[in-house]
Amino acid sequence: MNAPRVAVIGGGLAGLAAALRLASRGAEVTLFERRADLGGKAGEFRHQGFRFDTGPTVVTLPDVVEGAFADAGVGQAPVMEELDPLCRYRFATGRVWDVGRDAERTAAQLPEAQARSYRTLLEEARVLFEGAAPTFVHGPKPGALALLRYALRHGARAHPFRTLPGLVRRLGADRELEAFFLRFATYAGADPYRAPAVLLNIAWAELGLGTVSMKGGVHALVRALAEAAERSGARLLTGAGVDAVDVEDGRIRAVRAGGRRWDVDAVVSAADIEVGRRLLGRPAAGRVAPPSLSGFVLLLGVAGREPSGAHHTVIFPRDYAAEFAALRAGRLAAEPTLYLSVSARSDPSDAPEGHENWFVMVNAPPLPEAPTADPLASALPGGGRTPFAGPPLLDLDGEVASAAERRYAGWVVEELRRRSDFDPARLRFWRFVGPRQLARLGDRGAIYGAAPLGLTGALRPAPRLPGVANLALAGGTVHPGGGIPLVLLSGRNAADSVLAGAAKARPGVGSSLEAGPGAV
Repeated sequence: MNAPRVAVIGGGLAGLAAALRLASRGAEVTLFERRADLGGKAGEFRHQGFRFDTGPTVVTLPDVVEGAFADAGVGQAPVMEELDPLCRYRFATGRVWDVGRDAERTAAQLPEAQARSYRTLLEEARVLFEGAAPTFVHGPKPGALALLRYALRHGARAHPFRTLPGLVRRLGADRELEAFFLRFATYAGADPYRAPAVLLNIAWAELGLGTVSMKGGVHALVRALAEAAERSGARLLTGAGVDAVDVEDGRIRAVRAGGRRWDVDAVVSAADIEVGRRLLGRPAAGRVAPPSLSGFVLLLGVAGREPSGAHHTVIFPRDYAAEFAALRAGRLAAEPTLYLSVSARSDPSDAPEGHENWFVMVNAPPLPEAPTADPLASALPGGGRTPFAGPPLLDLDGEVASAAERRYAGWVVEELRRRSDFDPARLRFWRFVGPRQLARLGDRGAIYGAAPLGLTGALRPAPRLPGVANLALAGGTVHPGGGIPLVLLSGRNAADSVLAGAAKARPGVGSSLEAGPGAV
């Protein structure tokens, strides 16, 4: 009878992780997801025997994934297997480089000077990660004292007054290694040419700690979390968006969804931080930093199989800096970096026999402040090249692509043909996700909220909104940030925060609840 009633807003990975932790610790949990399916950005698309993840495809820090289930004592993570190589890199010079966790085997593929720089940069990434992770990854949002401790122990070593390109150049990177190490900053939505040096630490999470493939794809994690949360007693409602919250005396007393009022003791908002602000009737936060990168994704059903192909492949352009100069100007790159994930190479059940599922992503600018009906129209690259025409193009909700979206999709396929061995004749169907579609999940289609820039730019916003005592925020737009392990940790932290708050607000509740070590 003393169990607190907690509403979780958003059924992505962060919301599901929060719901599981809350329910497993005795709370009465109702999760509200506006869309028809759970998963948020970690969606799934199935068509003609093909299966695609539609959002994140890289899984790092598998111990965090497993910990979400172990801490709850119910369910288990999908089967995960380490990839080798972690990723294949193709450069404009024609070099193909298979990068794995074995640093010496990876370095052995490089000329001697490059190999020395690779080892130096990898070691620097390790030092930065191990210094930062306890404060900025595995703990709650650090306060002034925690930041002071970090500054005293690791601050000078974290190159606080350097940019990321300045650091990698200082450590001997040539043009190819510079692009290689700068790219990891895009995992946080950053323009790597404006990112703080400390973001080099992201490289260690992949190169040092490894990347895994997940049986059934990333969306299998969504299903596993949902099943475990329901087994723990959580109620998961889809097609049920929260339209308003009732606030009284600095606390949310109820949420309103589907014409019904739900009385609550606490709320976890696991949607974009701007959703939480809008629900409280607050204006959008002033832009202290521009929004993070958006993305343009193609899902290609491809005939033919390449058993020797890599699960993940990155194809760099001739001029990596030019790509981000275009993005800063609000334009799509004429020659973008191409990221490919073909999960059927690790799990053949993800495509029909003799076929592959190609996930192709390029960086894109967020939508303008006042988007038009076809916001990419003014962002298209110029030039006389004729894009691939292809069959009719739809987004994942079955809507027909705009003229600009269709043109850029064809441009990307033509780039894929020009810079790899892809033959468009092998294409059986295509679908896309662009900034306009991502804007349904995040402000202006920015995948990670505010871009991490400057000395304090790597700090993510606090998972709180001032003046509301019983609201905790989760997801990739707040601490600790975006990416699968980080959003799972944000869900854990938000759950522990509201459990601790509920125990203080309702005497007697503490006897039936257990707030974990992440409570704030």
